[in-house]
Amino acid sequence: MNKIIYTNKDHIFEELTNNKVFHKPDSFISYDSSIRYQKHLGFGGALTDSATISFNYLSKENKKRYLEAYFSKSGLNYNLIRYPLGSCDFSTHNYHYLDNEDLSSLSIDCDKDRLEMYRSIVKYNKDVIVFASPWSPPSFMKDNKDMNHGGKLLKKYYSLYASMLIKSISLLRKEGLNIQVINIQNEPLAKQTWDSCIYSGLEEGDFISNYLLKEISNYKLDNLSIGIWDHNRDVLVDRVKETFSSSLRVDDVSYICFHWYSQKDFEQLDVIHECYPNIHLVMSEGCVELLLDENKEKSIGDFSHAEKYIHQIINDLSHYTEGYIDWNLSLDDKGGPNHVGNYCEAPIMISKEGEMKFNYSYYAIKHFSHFIEPGDIHIYSKCDNTDLETICYQKPNGALLFVIYNKSDNTHYLSNPIDPHSVVELLPHTIYTII
Repeated sequence: MNKIIYTNKDHIFEELTNNKVFHKPDSFISYDSSIRYQKHLGFGGALTDSATISFNYLSKENKKRYLEAYFSKSGLNYNLIRYPLGSCDFSTHNYHYLDNEDLSSLSIDCDKDRLEMYRSIVKYNKDVIVFASPWSPPSFMKDNKDMNHGGKLLKKYYSLYASMLIKSISLLRKEGLNIQVINIQNEPLAKQTWDSCIYSGLEEGDFISNYLLKEISNYKLDNLSIGIWDHNRDVLVDRVKETFSSSLRVDDVSYICFHWYSQKDFEQLDVIHECYPNIHLVMSEGCVELLLDENKEKSIGDFSHAEKYIHQIINDLSHYTEGYIDWNLSLDDKGGPNHVGNYCEAPIMISKEGEMKFNYSYYAIKHFSHFIEPGDIHIYSKCDNTDLETICYQKPNGALLFVIYNKSDNTHYLSNPIDPHSVVELLPHTIYTII
């Protein structure tokens, strides 16, 4: 049986019950299941301090609703988590696990609330995979003596910092946090007013190959994978090639992670896949930034924000991306807390009174994550109408799944790719999932 789900401003994740449209089709999708691309890894979001703070505004009943909405099979079916090591901008202040050169004083007590929320999450999905990233080393290790405003890790602290990161991960794992991937630095080319640190590609490669891998071996964390970059896709190719021009071996890296803030440049992903076909591509951060000029005049939860998600997800998945991790799981109703006022939108936003709002972006993500499951294969498909953005996956049992986004102001009529004897009316600015 075929099923069609659609979402626009007026209809949220509704099933299209009357699929018999008597109209000549103007759009066609061809596909070939013998042309296979990447296997899907999953979808997820970031477990930041702000996500935890907003989660804890909720009543016991609404916490259950929230967790089901994100991590159950009836919800977004998330199986990926991004986890900041130490503070990030979506924290209330700067902090880290170590504040002096005595490694024995390292403590993860500052993560108590986040770890408690994680334990709630795994009750709904025990197979969650955690990607960990630091936003900055401790201030005493940096040339600017500040966790904020960029700066660099002093070379004399490379060894101690590598030990600190891996010991922290070892302790967090003992608390049940399933960290399987470590990225070396969030946005290593960005000098931000919040927690940040600058690395060149050569420095990133040197730190991994000559310091971090040694500590992974010392702590016997052989099942901990390495991710690199964790910044925008616009300079992805040049940056990754620079990183591998160091002493770092390609075989020592399992993931190349990137962010969506460059908006375009999807072809960079094709080039990277051709150069390093055995390394997994993961979109590790993306959100709607409320302070950007393009968003200032729009209300939180505007449908155009959902359309941004749809466009980004379809295009990233169409270019070998295996995993997709949204930014904050949730935020307060202002888009924080954030210790430098860098407010953003999240799919779920929560007031201090515990009122929970599901934005359109939540349902935009659901059109993908609810249906495309780990192990599904992206297969070849092509649409002859440039007003439509589409992607197709095949499940292990052979079932097909199409996501179709009409980004235009025009209504189109699609010859149903699963049932070519029927026509689907595609309304303007609407996303459809056909399974």
